[in-house]
Amino acid sequence: MKADMAGLFDRSAATYDRIGVEFFGPMGRELVRRAGLRPGQSVLDVGCGRGAVLFPAAEAVGTTGSVIGIDLAPAMVELTRADAAAAGLGHVRVEVADAQTPPLPEATFDAVLAGLVVFLLPAPIDALRGYRRLLRPGGRLGFTTFAAHDPLFTETMRTLAQHLPEEQRQSPTAGQEDLFATRKSTMTLLETTGYQDIAVDEATFRSRFRDVEHWMTWAWSHGARGLLERIPTDRLPAALADATRVLKTAGEELTLTTIVRFAFGVRA
Repeated sequence: MKADMAGLFDRSAATYDRIGVEFFGPMGRELVRRAGLRPGQSVLDVGCGRGAVLFPAAEAVGTTGSVIGIDLAPAMVELTRADAAAAGLGHVRVEVADAQTPPLPEATFDAVLAGLVVFLLPAPIDALRGYRRLLRPGGRLGFTTFAAHDPLFTETMRTLAQHLPEEQRQSPTAGQEDLFATRKSTMTLLETTGYQDIAVDEATFRSRFRDVEHWMTWAWSHGARGLLERIPTDRLPAALADATRVLKTAGEELTLTTIVRFAFGVRA
């Protein structure tokens, strides 16, 4: 499963969050803002992708601080590392590593941040316990999950999934969603994994697309690509045609509204 996930995001890396849609960027900036990072702090960004959290965190802690970004996908790491170097961010490191079990010393970081990644992990409870050990006493964990997708997005993905072989129609993370289903369950998850001073809140983000073709290009640029790639080649034209019909019901203004949950906890 990990190799499949790494491969998926390797294939997405070149266009991930780079096709003119405001999606991951605003969510990452808001996570950093709510985390309250200060100059000089040490930050770990798990599942850093193309840097939606990493680069705002680097700006927040400044050159007296440090940020390490880790991702399982080598292509993501290579491109994000190059972006950091091009920006002259000497206080940023980007490495290939597993967000499930980051191979880093305990009590090292003032903050561990995870933007839209924890719910994808095979054992999120174990991961959250591990992040707590990486924090210094008083250090803060912050992560985001999807609280609610736009009904248009949900219906489009459901329509595409109908073209999958029957045995592939269940999500590989099915059953884990309940851990993050509500504010209450998210708070319980943080309590169970040993955090204190827990805060969980939500915010709404809107993403605009030029047209249906732009939406389709966007879908191929991130995790939704995994669904598209699993549709048999002979079924793909019909699947895309059905999805296009759904998207066209939005009319001229193709916009997705996404509610994101922000969760924070402190290591005592």
